[in-house]
Amino acid sequence: MSELTTPKVIHLVGAGGAGMSALAKLLSQMGHTVSGSDLKAGPSLRGLADLGIRVWEGSRPEDIAEAQIVVASSAVPERDAELVAARQRGITVWRRPDLLAALTQATPALAATGTHGKTTSTAMIVAALRATGADPSFVVGGTLNGFGTNARLGDPNLLVLEADEAFGTFLSLTLRGLMLTNVEAEHLEFYESLADIEDAFTSVARATTGPVVACFDDPGARRIAARTRATGYGTHPEATWRLADVELGASSVAFMLHRDDWSMPVTVPQPGLHNALNAAGALALLGELGHSLTDAAEGIRRYRGVQRRFEGKGTIGGVTIVDDYAHHPTEVMATIRAALAGDWRRVWAVFQPHLYSRTERLYGEFGSAFAGVDHVVVTDVYGAREVPVPGITGRLVADAAEARTQSIVHYVPHRSDLARYIAERLSPGDLVLTMGAGDITLLADELTRELTSHES
Repeated sequence: MSELTTPKVIHLVGAGGAGMSALAKLLSQMGHTVSGSDLKAGPSLRGLADLGIRVWEGSRPEDIAEAQIVVASSAVPERDAELVAARQRGITVWRRPDLLAALTQATPALAATGTHGKTTSTAMIVAALRATGADPSFVVGGTLNGFGTNARLGDPNLLVLEADEAFGTFLSLTLRGLMLTNVEAEHLEFYESLADIEDAFTSVARATTGPVVACFDDPGARRIAARTRATGYGTHPEATWRLADVELGASSVAFMLHRDDWSMPVTVPQPGLHNALNAAGALALLGELGHSLTDAAEGIRRYRGVQRRFEGKGTIGGVTIVDDYAHHPTEVMATIRAALAGDWRRVWAVFQPHLYSRTERLYGEFGSAFAGVDHVVVTDVYGAREVPVPGITGRLVADAAEARTQSIVHYVPHRSDLARYIAERLSPGDLVLTMGAGDITLLADELTRELTSHES
């Protein structure tokens, strides 16, 4: 995997995805000539074009003739026309894990992994490291506020990235430090069972050459720690790095971090216990690596967040809008708990289920996750790469929420109808949470326009 030590011509198939777009940026900054394609020209692909990277929508097999390496997202099928053409021409073809393997073999790498919280935790590690004087390169699955990007080339001898379990991607990484947030049954279109998922996380932890820290508040992560040499962090009494005196606020969370006879106050400018745990994990990892925790904690205090992770979108007419990527019941519950720490007149949770397979398997758990909010608004499933499944709609989630919570539940099947529907029902002092991994993120701007028109 020494191919990346000298400049190459590299084409990425599926470059519009969060992970692939980040890799395209990093490769370009490393001096490689990069191009990219995707079936749909979304914001990420257009962002690459704005950086001068040649991109196109759809397949153009004739345009990859000069490529020396073609890298495909794990979701791209083998029959893809550009992959077929590359192989016919004798061009080296990699999948995304192959590229990550090459990068992490060449550069000492730290990573955050887990079913949830990878992006935020990775971003916190970057923020903490920078406060110690380091300048890490990074590849993150979301845009870091303050950098305006999801990838950056800094110190060529230090890389921080997400270790993504989807499609087994993280099994190819070479790591010298790892933070494990949690382990649940997810991506069951790839893994056979929860046991299969835990085996994969165990393999990654065992292969890490340096410290591994795991969140003991999560049963899955605790099981992985029992099978490996991982050090625990969390509020759990058996954690080596222990949180205490947690103070939950509307826009922040504070706690004391203890290890043995040592302790330190930590403030995170993001709400929710889950963010306290993410910050503690980042600090625990850097502490195990020997970094100054006083400096690292200051980096956490100045942490500016990641787009679509409890991202405030503004207040219009007294209505506050927050957008979040939560698309699994655990994530939805954590986001709602963070929101409920605020002093709101009413909380509206607006949710777009993501993937038919996930909705079919977890709609009951989604229903329970909305407990505590005043209104739940559910729209139809964002299928992404999946074809519709008869009978699997957002109605399943809405019915589960109605049966399992005290909330007022609304089912609005067409996402395009949401802004007007919600705007007509809001009052000053309300909080609107838009949640999901699909195009629900567009709702914040649409709702802003509707509320603004109501004011005029």
